[in-house]
Amino acid sequence: MQIETSPFVFDGPAPPDDVVGRSTEIAALTDRAMHGRFVLLYAPRRYGKTSLIHRIRRDASATNELAVLLVDFLGVQTIDDMANRIGQSFRSMPDSRFASALRRRAGRHPELSAQLGVGPASLRVRKPERDAPHLLEDLLRLPYAVAEDIERRCLVVMDEFQAVADVPNAEALIRATIQHQRDRLSYLFAGSEQSVLTTIFGSQAAPLYGQAEQFRLGRLKNDDIADLVESKFESTGRTIGTALPYLLDTARGHPQRAAFLAHHLWEETDPGGSAGDDTWTRAFEAAMRRSKHEFIAVEAGLEPGQRKMARLLAWGEPPYGASAGRLGLPKGTATKAIAALERRSLAWRPYEEDLELVDPLFAAWIRERDPRP
Repeated sequence: MQIETSPFVFDGPAPPDDVVGRSTEIAALTDRAMHGRFVLLYAPRRYGKTSLIHRIRRDASATNELAVLLVDFLGVQTIDDMANRIGQSFRSMPDSRFASALRRRAGRHPELSAQLGVGPASLRVRKPERDAPHLLEDLLRLPYAVAEDIERRCLVVMDEFQAVADVPNAEALIRATIQHQRDRLSYLFAGSEQSVLTTIFGSQAAPLYGQAEQFRLGRLKNDDIADLVESKFESTGRTIGTALPYLLDTARGHPQRAAFLAHHLWEETDPGGSAGDDTWTRAFEAAMRRSKHEFIAVEAGLEPGQRKMARLLAWGEPPYGASAGRLGLPKGTATKAIAALERRSLAWRPYEEDLELVDPLFAAWIRERDPRP
């Protein structure tokens, strides 16, 4: 057991200083935020959306030019849930002039004070008197009022926005409330389910049609991953040595998986030592052991046709053709399987590349177990 703590964070958003290879995205999103734009940011799960948002918030705080309010909608089921999440974001916003003014304004309204848990204790036990839609509207208007009061622009980030698609009338309510706020507020909608987000923002029948410029996070470049990993090894008295090419090849530009593999490689490297081929082998085996139950759970949630498609993609085989035929996967079933895997963010097409599994370790697990079809 290592006494020293690994410098690689893989079980949550990366520290702002660990967000590498995204300078163009950071600059573009910050620019849009300063100009009152609505932006959609999407990528597969664990591809660093939330880490990128935290980096933008940290940088904005340092320059004092932009307040950033982060709302997490993961798992919301009702408009009341959404109102509660916005209230939580008000309470958890880092201390700043904007945050203080926001909480002060909320404390002036008994219904909002009761919902948010701010203001005098006697108000916190009161039940909100407004119905959920009106309360949500009031909460969405508060940041605008504060931005106007203190003459400072605010970026409102709605993370995991795909969850809103399952809440009746939520999209229309949000659009109706925020569409005239651009002079003081900017909005960044972030999510990990591309098909749902495309439906929300890309359909003429959807309330948010045409409202947001789209940004997609792709793979990290190997050079950016290598620079970060090498620097963290060196800062802790280790050298990554000949193991680096294995890590880069296995991670395939996946931000979280690169940090996950680097963590295990670091743990297998002795202080003052260098990671070699044998070190990599032990680290990879440790990473796969740790991920096994996750992969079993993921696969258990797939239908037979989807499991067969995942096997084809893991081996880099085309989704239609001889290999699919050998697995007994007809074209119609294959097409439905692809749509299902993409909808669940298990498969994607990075830019103009062929369809593949998002998680390179899930693909490796399938290859270790099942032969090429």
